[in-house]
Amino acid sequence: MLPEKEYLLQKAKNYLLDLASIYTPSGEEGKALSFFEKASKELNLELEVTKSNSFLLGDKNAKILLASHIDTVQPFVPPKEEKDSIYGRGVVDAKGPLIAMLLATWITKEDCKVMFAALSDEENKSAGARELVNSGKKFDSIIIGEPTSTKNIVVEYRGVIHLDIECEYQPQHSSSAQNNPIIDISKKILQLSVLPTSYDKPSIVPTIIKAGQVINVTPSNVYLHFDIRYPYNYDINSILSNINNEFNECKIKVVESVPPVKVSANDPTVKSLYRALLLQGIKPSLVRKAGTSDMNILKDITKSIATYGPGDSRLEHTLNEKITLEEIFIGISTYTKAIEEICSRQY
Repeated sequence: MLPEKEYLLQKAKNYLLDLASIYTPSGEEGKALSFFEKASKELNLELEVTKSNSFLLGDKNAKILLASHIDTVQPFVPPKEEKDSIYGRGVVDAKGPLIAMLLATWITKEDCKVMFAALSDEENKSAGARELVNSGKKFDSIIIGEPTSTKNIVVEYRGVIHLDIECEYQPQHSSSAQNNPIIDISKKILQLSVLPTSYDKPSIVPTIIKAGQVINVTPSNVYLHFDIRYPYNYDINSILSNINNEFNECKIKVVESVPPVKVSANDPTVKSLYRALLLQGIKPSLVRKAGTSDMNILKDITKSIATYGPGDSRLEHTLNEKITLEEIFIGISTYTKAIEEICSRQY
């Protein structure tokens, strides 16, 4: 049962302002230790700090996991409160959903075994999620805390491959050069690149290119990075083959590969979240997102998974992140009701 709404909103507001005031870009999540030590003591939830600087609270033997991430993108935007809204870096992605999950774990701890995870490095290479997968833990149900505009449930994310390409050339004086690596690479980029157009079509986007150090000498090497996104059931090997053929004289390295994820509308966690929103008079939508999240990785350690969270997803990574206290309350209520239903099926 939920505590009184005003009490819960005050607690959520104070926690979110405290956490948002701590700048935690990927790699600096350890700065949040004091916050989680305080929350652990106040909420009587056992705390474990992992090697990746993820923070686990609650029952370590739980079969239900609420997982969000503690890291944010750059730059820091100091938090502020205006009327019933909180502004600042990470309040939407994903410290708002994270606080809602933390409080839902606290609310349900007497009746249900739940683990809460504030994972590290989600905005980079998901070291926290990968560490959890490698820990050997398994769960019956996982809810990922990401902003889904408060009323949506994410059932599908695209996959991603990050490619590094390094090409070496014989440098020439620019006044007599017969070949130019920059022109050569540019032609290949134009040949291969596919900008995002629709969810079901893959995108191949060059994001970094580095070449040349001297103003009158052609480059001796060129570095290029491709960000490739692709939908569920797409044969990514055809794209990789085309890139390998175009850059057959260069070094190509896959620096990250995250497969897509898709769950059914009949997935038990999806249905529990759906009903939890209906109980509050909210008609949910099942959606798919073009990016990736820790759901892509944590799917391997559970029978059932979905993503849901308070906050307007259009504000992610912007300088104008804002979340209302009402959105956070809906998030807490949704997580709590979903946990109670999932827990009732376990016993």
